[in-house]
Amino acid sequence: MGVISRRSQFILLPILVLALGSLAETSGPVALENEFWSIALWPDTLRLEVQPKGGRSILTFPGRGKPCAIGNLRRQQSTWSWELPDDKVSISATLAEKELSLNFLADGLGTFAWPILQQSENSKALIWPRAEGCYIPLDNERWKSRLVNRSPWNTVEMLSMPFWGLDCGSCSLTFIVMNPFNNEITFTDEDGKISAEFSHEVTPFTGSNAFGLVIRLGDSLSPVEPAWQFRRWLVSRGQFASMQKKIRKVPKAARLAGAAHAYLWGDAPLSRHDIPRNKWRDFCKKLVEEAKQGSPSPGKRMKQLMTSEHWSEVVEICTMEWPDNYIKGQVTNELSRLLGLKEFYDKDAWQNVELPSEAVLLLGRDLELLSPAELCRMNSLVLYAACKQFMLKPEDWGNGISLKMLRQFQDSGFDRLRLCVAGWEGIEKRPHIAVEADKMGYLFGTYDSYHSIHNPVYAGTDSSWPTAQFDQQLFETGPIVNREGRKRGGFKKAGYKLSPVAARGYVEKRVKENMSRVPYSYYFIDCDATGELYDDYSPLHRAGQADDAQARLDRMAWISDTYGVPVGSEGGNAFATGVIHVGEGIFGPLVAWGDPDMNDRNSKYYKGGYYPPDGPKVFVKQVPLKPEYEYFYYDPRFRLPLYETVFHDSVVTTHWWGNGSLKFTTVAETIELTELLYMTAPMYHLNLDEFQKLKAQLKRHYDYFSPLHREIGFSRMTDFRWLSEDRLVQRTVFDDRVELIANFSERAYVYDGGRIPARAVMARWKDSGRREIYVPGGTVVK
Repeated sequence: MGVISRRSQFILLPILVLALGSLAETSGPVALENEFWSIALWPDTLRLEVQPKGGRSILTFPGRGKPCAIGNLRRQQSTWSWELPDDKVSISATLAEKELSLNFLADGLGTFAWPILQQSENSKALIWPRAEGCYIPLDNERWKSRLVNRSPWNTVEMLSMPFWGLDCGSCSLTFIVMNPFNNEITFTDEDGKISAEFSHEVTPFTGSNAFGLVIRLGDSLSPVEPAWQFRRWLVSRGQFASMQKKIRKVPKAARLAGAAHAYLWGDAPLSRHDIPRNKWRDFCKKLVEEAKQGSPSPGKRMKQLMTSEHWSEVVEICTMEWPDNYIKGQVTNELSRLLGLKEFYDKDAWQNVELPSEAVLLLGRDLELLSPAELCRMNSLVLYAACKQFMLKPEDWGNGISLKMLRQFQDSGFDRLRLCVAGWEGIEKRPHIAVEADKMGYLFGTYDSYHSIHNPVYAGTDSSWPTAQFDQQLFETGPIVNREGRKRGGFKKAGYKLSPVAARGYVEKRVKENMSRVPYSYYFIDCDATGELYDDYSPLHRAGQADDAQARLDRMAWISDTYGVPVGSEGGNAFATGVIHVGEGIFGPLVAWGDPDMNDRNSKYYKGGYYPPDGPKVFVKQVPLKPEYEYFYYDPRFRLPLYETVFHDSVVTTHWWGNGSLKFTTVAETIELTELLYMTAPMYHLNLDEFQKLKAQLKRHYDYFSPLHREIGFSRMTDFRWLSEDRLVQRTVFDDRVELIANFSERAYVYDGGRIPARAVMARWKDSGRREIYVPGGTVVK
């Protein structure tokens, strides 16, 4: 079967519609019925009428308007099957208890589509698994416009799980996509009524031309009923992996229980914090005075190696009573650069300096064979020997990525943390930090990515980044190729998208090198769980979306299995949940990447740039969020814990790293309450200054969150309800033991004889009746 154009696509199945008037029909319906519902199905038009038992209303799903020829119509017990010979499609419909399965088998390639949603009186709301989940009232014009404007929706990338649901008032319907790949849903607005079209493409890469939907009838007691239905479907197919099962395979994943998540910034070996405030001027005076001497000296050597701009900053500090943080940071960043140079040490310059034995031993080795850590250690000892009266010991140097940062966490009572660095270039010079973090019980990992590949000629420049650098051969042969024969452009239009099939050997090589240099206890792979999957027409590594997904899963599983570490990824979409332990961006997804106001330095919504390197403003700067995005992403009236209902006991979810828990000031409190209600992990961006500024606030949250999460963080979410008509008081239950009630409203709420203050959350243990109330910025009441 040839590919069918968009305008003439064969309409296979309608899902929910407004009555459209009478349709011309050439044959009557076939019947499927049991004690739960009765279904009438017209094989020649695929018109469907559903009547739940118990006197509830009929749900009508008109099919294609023009009847077509059918063949081989037959019934075998609870299954009807037939063929549409003109379109070379075989169809079967099977009813089993509360499940109707509609299976399609195409004899050839093509794109097949059918309406799935047309607004009607039978439906109240769309239950939509974008990221964590959305409840979309079908009379809400703003949401309907958003569905249309964001179309088409890819069911494996733009939906975190391949299903959707309908709140039909007296019942719910859940629609599960059997094959999650190569699908799109396109919404349109027709005379004020929203409708949608689901399409599936059979490509040259699909192993089977089979596809279809499972439709499940459920009650309407909870808006997350469709998520329960999807979970049951996964479990019945053996496609659900619990966190407890993952822990048995990777014991360190147990450390995620009760852990707050943080990216650490400031990976330079030497930071401005390593020279006490009252010694900065004397330190710089020493360097300048030595540089003026005729004989070689450490100060003269540093002047020779430093740029003239940075040396002038050293000279300037000599005249300042209290140098500011900016200029101190500039000088220590430059000194950190020198610590990575093989030529830093000069025997004549240090002839009058007593060197420690460790430095002497390292200097006696072939410098070309030293690892980055050994070279940095050697030079740090040499620098410290010359200037020890002005600075901390090298073991304690650093900013956010340092032993003193870890000790501050520990001393402040943060005993469970998942820590990550934005790249390996700095930490590989000081692997002892990862060693110590592991001893403290923290998970410590690095960011890595195989999403884009750049031309090697740009290596080390601002036009590229380290994770996108491989070699010339892979750059020429590894990009994904679209059906037109063109290589797909990479992230930010730099380079190309890299085939995960072609990249596998390079993944193993890089990860082995990274793990040999730093003993990470956690590993993060960007983009692999987002569902950004492609059909790749390159003759060197032809692959379909399903193959693309499998290659990504295989490499993440290889890292976890080989090194015994939990793995995380951006996203966390359903296809990846059997492998990943952490999903970044499910609870708080990427918001408005291309919004000009968030990228305009003159706007109050400006999210910040990527400077300074020890605390990029794009991550640490707190800014207001535009009301539009508050409404669509964080308004509790429209959020549902669909993902937590399905995967709370499988994957730990948190924010996309650019939208951490505290990034947006106007919704930070709502985010905090929702994190606690869902029992999801907070995410922060920290260095020494940020931690001191936020420590009291973070500790209040941690003291409430961490003990609870250790108890129920890997538990199943067994219930979710709205307790108020305005949907601003919400309740979750975990393992039918612990319930959490969040009051998002501006007035107190009485629950089970207890009073929950406005903008607060209460935990209640069902067996003992114990209660704990948390008010953001306030206290915990037990």
